[in-house]
Amino acid sequence: MDKYNFDESEKRVLERLNIAMAIYQYIDKRVVTVLVTDGMCKLMGMEREDVIALLDEDMYKDTHPDDKARVADAALKFAAGGDNYDCVYRTMSKYTNDYVILHAHGEHFFTPSGLMLSATIYMVEGLNGDNPLTEKLASNFNDIMTKESLIRDNFYDTLTGLPNMSYFLQLAEAGGRRYRKDGYTPAMVFFDLTGMKYFNEKYGLREGDNLLIATSIILKKYFSNENCGRMGSDHFAVYTKMEGLEETLNKIFEDMKYANEGRSVPVHVGIYSDAFEEISAASAFDRAKIASDKEKGAYVSKFSYYDVNIHASSTNYEYVINNFEKAMEEGWIRPYYQQIIRAINGQACDEEALARWIDPVKGLIPPQHFIYILEDIKLIHKLDLYILECVLRDLEEVERKGYPIVPVSINLSKYDFQLCDIVEEIAKRVEASSITPDKITIEITESVSSLETEFVIEQIRRFHNAGFKVWMDDFGSGYSSLNMLQKFDVDLIKFDMSFMREFATSKKTHVIITQLIQMARKLGIDTVVEGVETADQVKFLREVGAGKLQGFHFAKPIPLEEWYTIIEANVGNIIEHEAEVEYYDAITRTNVMSPDVTADVNWTGNEFLGQIPTGILELRADSLFVVRYNKAFAQFLVKLGYIEQSDLGHIMIKQKSLPSQRFLDTVSVTDTKDWVLVENACEAGLLMDVFIKRIGQNPVNNNIAFAVSVISIKNDSA
Repeated sequence: MDKYNFDESEKRVLERLNIAMAIYQYIDKRVVTVLVTDGMCKLMGMEREDVIALLDEDMYKDTHPDDKARVADAALKFAAGGDNYDCVYRTMSKYTNDYVILHAHGEHFFTPSGLMLSATIYMVEGLNGDNPLTEKLASNFNDIMTKESLIRDNFYDTLTGLPNMSYFLQLAEAGGRRYRKDGYTPAMVFFDLTGMKYFNEKYGLREGDNLLIATSIILKKYFSNENCGRMGSDHFAVYTKMEGLEETLNKIFEDMKYANEGRSVPVHVGIYSDAFEEISAASAFDRAKIASDKEKGAYVSKFSYYDVNIHASSTNYEYVINNFEKAMEEGWIRPYYQQIIRAINGQACDEEALARWIDPVKGLIPPQHFIYILEDIKLIHKLDLYILECVLRDLEEVERKGYPIVPVSINLSKYDFQLCDIVEEIAKRVEASSITPDKITIEITESVSSLETEFVIEQIRRFHNAGFKVWMDDFGSGYSSLNMLQKFDVDLIKFDMSFMREFATSKKTHVIITQLIQMARKLGIDTVVEGVETADQVKFLREVGAGKLQGFHFAKPIPLEEWYTIIEANVGNIIEHEAEVEYYDAITRTNVMSPDVTADVNWTGNEFLGQIPTGILELRADSLFVVRYNKAFAQFLVKLGYIEQSDLGHIMIKQKSLPSQRFLDTVSVTDTKDWVLVENACEAGLLMDVFIKRIGQNPVNNNIAFAVSVISIKNDSA
């Protein structure tokens, strides 16, 4: 429907009226201003074009917050064809800089062609607090202000004055058609204020409401009032055109930093463009909301588009819900196993069970396309327990076939702890199998930090008491990881694969990983680094003391039958012998980066200033192997000619020659795990003072592992 135009003679007569009057037309679910009189311009203290623009974009901008939703609702119902309009409300006056009480009265009339228009007259009844209202008018006003029943079933949000969800979607539907007609690309934009829960806890609910109001004002600054909507809670939406949208959003992000006197939160924005697919406003809103959840944990203002990847994920939602139970019954969901490699020996010491859905209709459904859905609908515990049952059956089968097995880790969601007694459920399933608890490892993520701290501490304790190890997965992916280490007693932390993604481009990553591994070592916590894909990464991680490594460089996730094929062909990674686990664990736990030797350092040269050369050697029947080392010890061995520079990064580096007999004798007789000092040991023309500490003896081959720290070096001639 097009906007009505009076003929010029009618228009001139009406505009010259001194009474404050506006004529409106109801077009595409919204009220549009057709004409305003001179009296209306005088009342508002604005030029005619400005009055019309204000009435079209934010008619009740200066209305008292307590009255805004009520009067806007009444006006909309009237314009849409309701009974006569008679409303009393407070509005800010430009002349008095205070609220005045305005009485608005409207009636419908019809043009000669039968088109319905609405004429509304506005009268100032008095100043707020000192109004010469008639007794009847004052009574009506008080009734309106106090009777909540009069604003039920309204179209506007009572806090912000914006259209509420149902009315906004009607406006957006009509507005989208108008944008398309004018040659623009419509867009639905969803705004999510991030961190409002913590904001309300910190500042209080009243301050939270102030922030919501401030947000609505910012949105109206860039889009008209009727183009915005409050969608409930801390969510807003806007329908607009794509042209220039990103620039506008960046301005909004900047304004939000200073909103509510700087007490604000970041905004996550999702954008759905009709260029993707022309759909209803309600569906576009749903898709914009999905896009806003991309990188949900990021505590910064950002916008994301609904794209083909998100579409592929979202269209799976209903399919996953309807087919999840059948997928478990038919075995479409199954564990794939990815080996975890011990850094010091290059052998597979653990495996992680990863859920894979191989669907007969859709093919492979990636985990990121069904895990979050099961969390949303609170069925994730069924998946995690199902994967555990599959793993137990697989391990029993492997055991029956006589193949070696290693511990398998099971990933748990934080919702598992809320939806059932997950410790009891896991324990009773393991107890009913022939697999012992030490062969099942529990992986939790930092998301459990959102649960009550004492509750999580108790669940970890229960897992330990039942014989399970507990690992913290995705360490470093969020802001609460270090706090979790302080609170929760975990056996191992898995560094998020994001560290390895930045490995080649950021030297800061090298420093961070090194320090985090050393911190974990000092806390007595083992480490796994995920996402390892290159030999350079392996070399670095071995040198800085990473305990275990996981990634495509060593093995990809595979189903059990493929694992059988590999092991029967005698290819792939060697499986660590169960009897050697304790021995290699002891070597892994030893800190070579900052050894615990306590002795006066008497350097006569400057080769190793800054770090005590420390390494771990393994003495075999007729040879000596370097198992672990820090950089100073590695360069020390290279200088003495025991190894080549090119050997560094390899597993179990064999020394070219044995050290002195005195050194070997000391190693052989040392049977305590305390440091033993060997003074003036002569090696390659140098006299050295060396600390030696026995770590352990391999029960399978009797090899002896010991740590060495060189604390002083001088020339033999001295």
